[in-house]
Amino acid sequence: MAAPADLPDPSWVRIYDPEKVWNGYTLTLHQRRVPVLLDMNGRSVHAWPEARIKSRVRLLPDGSILGIGLGRQVVEYSWSGAKTWEFETPGAFPHHDIQRLANGNTWVIVKEAGEPGDTLWEISREGQVVWTWRATEHLRGLLPASPGDPQDVTHLNSVQELPENPNFAAGDERFRPGNLLLSARNLDTVFVVDRTNGKVVWSFAEGLDHQHEALMNGPAEPFPGRIQVLNNRRRSFANDRQSEVLELDPRNGGVAWRFRTPGFFTATGGTQQALPNGNVLITSTRGRRVFEVTREGEVVWQWAPSYQTVRALRVAPDACPQLPGLRARRTRAVAPTPGYLHVDPEAYRFARRNARRTVEIEGTPRTVLKRPRDCRRLFLPAEAELRLAFGVDRQRWRRLAPEQGQVVFRAEVREASEGSAVELLREVVTLEGPSWQRRSLTLASYGLRPVELCVSLDDGRDSPARGERFAFWEQPVIVDTSANGEGEPEEEGAASDLTPEEREVQRQHLKSLGYVD
Repeated sequence: MAAPADLPDPSWVRIYDPEKVWNGYTLTLHQRRVPVLLDMNGRSVHAWPEARIKSRVRLLPDGSILGIGLGRQVVEYSWSGAKTWEFETPGAFPHHDIQRLANGNTWVIVKEAGEPGDTLWEISREGQVVWTWRATEHLRGLLPASPGDPQDVTHLNSVQELPENPNFAAGDERFRPGNLLLSARNLDTVFVVDRTNGKVVWSFAEGLDHQHEALMNGPAEPFPGRIQVLNNRRRSFANDRQSEVLELDPRNGGVAWRFRTPGFFTATGGTQQALPNGNVLITSTRGRRVFEVTREGEVVWQWAPSYQTVRALRVAPDACPQLPGLRARRTRAVAPTPGYLHVDPEAYRFARRNARRTVEIEGTPRTVLKRPRDCRRLFLPAEAELRLAFGVDRQRWRRLAPEQGQVVFRAEVREASEGSAVELLREVVTLEGPSWQRRSLTLASYGLRPVELCVSLDDGRDSPARGERFAFWEQPVIVDTSANGEGEPEEEGAASDLTPEEREVQRQHLKSLGYVD
């Protein structure tokens, strides 16, 4: 099927070193909805614009694609875009991962109604659920006594049928091919399940924090038998803000390889894929990019669209019969601009939702910081611009502190390696002046460095953090003025062409997984 005109822009490929990458095609979801195959220069070579898929898509050996539908379905489409198989999941939401097994059946992770944990279903081609594994029945030893989210205690986000591996060949029955490798985000744990009895036979949790995509390297990848995982390190938001890819040796529980670098931070989402030449393809969902790194940590390919990326996969040029027949276009190397470094927006987002609240100020709803003084450690992009908004509610001011003549607003920045702060803004606001103000300040001189940014206000009261307030800071916004967009969108948007039923299913789906209230 021909690719629509609105498919990915080739300029989104910012780095391409043909001599160091593992060349092939990249399968992803354009605008998080349209399955598309890209060449190494980011050009669409094939797309499935009529497919209604979210979250995960996989290319099958015959050129079909398998994915999670926008409603409560698991779906399969032919190379030409015809829907060839569908399985409805009434009473459950399919989410995060789907796998076609060697026997032709399909695995899918689902969230069943009323069930606090996740369930794995094996579905036959005839549409029968022939095997189930329910997390709450088998993970009692791993479940916390007081889960953070009682309605989503496990949050499974990947499943893999173990490949042939040297661990089993050496006599370790835990890693028998066909056993299940799963990642439970809300347990900060990856584990192997014995396919014959459902019991957990191996687990790893040390240092994991909201991790995704536990995958054992197969015979076609270097270091077969090791397990790669994207460790989001969500809690590092208060510190260095860095995600990482780990390669574990399951025989001893050690970390055999690690990729971590300033600017790479996806607090949620993301995947990694071991490539046959030893490189790793990484999807930074919140970072809005897919990039390939060598074992030495060099970025040798990078695709950075203007939207959040979803679980990309690199496939071989002959992964299905149709690919060799495509009219090949010559690719060219893409050298990054000198000094270029992509910084994921989560690395410089000031505060999350739990640090903010909505207040109506003189008739206008505004999202403001909860604390009168708030400091955050950030890693800034090269061309950073700080956008500030602050002000007062004069009616509250007259009622709460009529004797107070002014409020002083300050913004300061301090390099992480330096002891002294630099004042960026000091603004005195009076009752007679404007109630709300905005400022834009360049932070380019602090680009590509870790800093601490503080905003504060002094309204003359002893305990302004307590009780009702009349002076406020909005959420400070840092914009990368050199990027495609103007920073990370606060919420994950939905496809614009959803049917009312699909939109309602999506709302229920996100609520069941703890993404929305």
